Amino acid sequence: MASRRVSKSNRFGLSNSRAANSPASSTTSSSKQNLETSADGQSSPASSSARSKPHFFYSESIPLDSERSKENVTVTVRFRPLSPREIRQGEEIAWYADGETIVRNEHNPSIAYAYDRVFGPTTTTRHVYDVAAQHVISGAMEGINGTIFAYGVTSSGKTHTMHGDQRSPGIIPLAVKDAFSIIQETPNREFLLRVSYLEIYNEVVNDLLNPAGQNLRIREDAQGTFVEGIKEEVVLSPAHALSLIAAGEEHRHVGSTNFNLLSSRSHTIFTLTIESSPCGENSAGEAVTLSQLNLIDLAGSESSKVEATGIRRKKDPTSTKVC
Repeated sequence: MASRRVSKSNRFGLSNSRAANSPASSTTSSSKQNLETSADGQSSPASSSARSKPHFFYSESIPLDSERSKENVTVTVRFRPLSPREIRQGEEIAWYADGETIVRNEHNPSIAYAYDRVFGPTTTTRHVYDVAAQHVISGAMEGINGTIFAYGVTSSGKTHTMHGDQRSPGIIPLAVKDAFSIIQETPNREFLLRVSYLEIYNEVVNDLLNPAGQNLRIREDAQGTFVEGIKEEVVLSPAHALSLIAAGEEHRHVGSTNFNLLSSRSHTIFTLTIESSPCGENSAGEAVTLSQLNLIDLAGSESSKVEATGIRRKKDPTSTKVC
């Protein structure tokens, strides 16, 4: 979906001066981009089991000018190293990165697949972000809708890639920080940033920022598709935005599987809505640029036959195929 421009009706909550104390971060331009990432730095390059197949990143962009717009979809694969548990069990690597664009089968090298970019098991999340995700953030900050999502089987490292930890931040915290960094570097525009955080579990949409917001409806109007009643919070700093994500994660459904002691059992969508307008004496009446950045952590994509304990679902979202 291309970004929208609306007439300016009020001043914005964030300008370059207001964000001066925010840590550096990046933003996205105004074209639609989807990135799918799966493996993370904690997992292994595909092992011999089915769950160790390569994981993918999809990216798609649509410029504002429909005359020259072309969907730009990129597919990126990231491998993880074998975990200590897999090493103890005698797992073997079945797929490996052959250069920067080829995935090849260890047992039959003639079987190979080409992608826009392939990251080996020693690649850091920061490098993955810089190469495969940062341009989506920059585009969203310029008014282009963008989406980044992780797709892969349970224990492939999707949540690690998207969320990371204090030592190795994932794509979501890196994107949030970059967004505020771009605001600092754009003194001629004022920004208003709002966030929402939802979960899709058992085919039900729940608001992770508002525990009372359960079983929300998906609606559509002249401006597009939206979730009715979803809570949005205005954020003024990266720390504020990340604290909302942490609070939302406390309400997310997780469970144990035979692959992972603490597995994400639901899909989550963290949406950053970006409004900006020119600032200055001659800015009255100027159009407001509006775009959305969606950062998505999907549940495992394996068959619902995978053994799991704890929280169960009517229909396991891990069996959902994402196209």
